[in-house]
Amino acid sequence: MDTSDTGEGAKKQFLRERVYSSIKSSIITGELEPRTRLIEEDLAEAMQASRTPVREAFQKLEEEGLICRRPRGGYAVKGVTEEEVEEIFGVVSVLEGYAGFLAAARITREELEGLEEIVGQQQACLENMRAEKFMELDATFHDVLHRAARNARLYALLHDLRNYMYRCRALILHYHPNLGGAVEDHKAMLECINARNGRRAETLMRRHINRGKNLIKRKLQQLI
Repeated sequence: MDTSDTGEGAKKQFLRERVYSSIKSSIITGELEPRTRLIEEDLAEAMQASRTPVREAFQKLEEEGLICRRPRGGYAVKGVTEEEVEEIFGVVSVLEGYAGFLAAARITREELEGLEEIVGQQQACLENMRAEKFMELDATFHDVLHRAARNARLYALLHDLRNYMYRCRALILHYHPNLGGAVEDHKAMLECINARNGRRAETLMRRHINRGKNLIKRKLQQLI
């Protein structure tokens, strides 16, 4: 077998993955805002790639519901609708609440200490205005909590919604940068979990998710 052909194929695959991951990350984090037109040539030039991997990335991102075709051709970042926010946040609030309920009974001391450390880092991010780092920590906080629930099927369901929720966190951060309330919510949840009060943890988690939902819906109404 010609190893040069194998090496060339690996390079092309790496490039495809790099281009796809880069565009997807820019959408999820909010760097590319909803309704932003995606210009194939500009993205290819910016990533020092040909148009082929960009075109392939567009196809995958369209299948994932992150971009959509424009009426006059080309693609744009898919907007977030009120109906979509209501539906998905409704599901997530139930799943997250259940995760909080289970975690209160099943979390380990090590996991609890890890969550406390994350909240401390979030507080420091607010004080130092490190918004992007705050968002990463927020996603990690919820992921650790989901794992602490010790329910594989529940974790899989929440994991499937992770990209959408990360994108929504970016929108909240963009439109409502005062996130002190999120830190206070996390502290209150940890107090309940530490006290093994699953019902209260579930209530606080659902309230936390619904607050985020309402912030996004309020902003979407202002943009109409």
